[in-house]
Amino acid sequence: MKVAVLSLTRDRLDYTQFCFEVLNDLAGCPFDHYVLDQASEDGSRDWLLTQQFAHVSLFNENVGINRGVNYLLDQAVPKGYDVIVKFDNDCELVQQDTLRRICELVVEGNAILSPRIMGLNHPPQPIGATFIGNEHVHLMTHVGGIFLAAPAKLYESGYRHREDAPLHGSDDGDVCIHWRREGGIVGYVASMEAYHFETTSGQWERYPEYFQRTLDEGKPRL
Repeated sequence: MKVAVLSLTRDRLDYTQFCFEVLNDLAGCPFDHYVLDQASEDGSRDWLLTQQFAHVSLFNENVGINRGVNYLLDQAVPKGYDVIVKFDNDCELVQQDTLRRICELVVEGNAILSPRIMGLNHPPQPIGATFIGNEHVHLMTHVGGIFLAAPAKLYESGYRHREDAPLHGSDDGDVCIHWRREGGIVGYVASMEAYHFETTSGQWERYPEYFQRTLDEGKPRL
């Protein structure tokens, strides 16, 4: 199984360092990590260039989530992956083999999947349930972009996020709606958890200026 992980960064270097380190420790499988930094001013860019990523790009402006992820998809898709995972730099894994187990279930179930994301102020509610193998899956209208693992064939077919959306657009919702229309499963794996690092409320307390900036750019509250 060949896995690509795509991450966008913008400031908050301490989050990036911690969450990327935990991803490496708990992934449970090899993966290629593609990173795009969008005009960070806190040393993130220098740090990223010291790391052994499969790909690093440094933009001098914030082009937004949709355009940023599309850029990384264009780098990764031609390499022939089985699963492509969007992984935010504030996603804290807590269980061993998280990436491996989720990606295996993505392939087995023809599904877009995530661990259950803890620490959100307004967690989404399931619309049903199913099983992939022995794993219980909470069916959702969409899973958030904090951790979103999808079959690579979705993007190989030409799907890309709308670039006319706000900087913090509905990338996760749109791709999940598309996948459900194609007959695919979308859900959270019941037995697996990850955290919105320090909880959403904790992030607001630590980085109020960062969150105000994202709100000004159109990001919904989580």
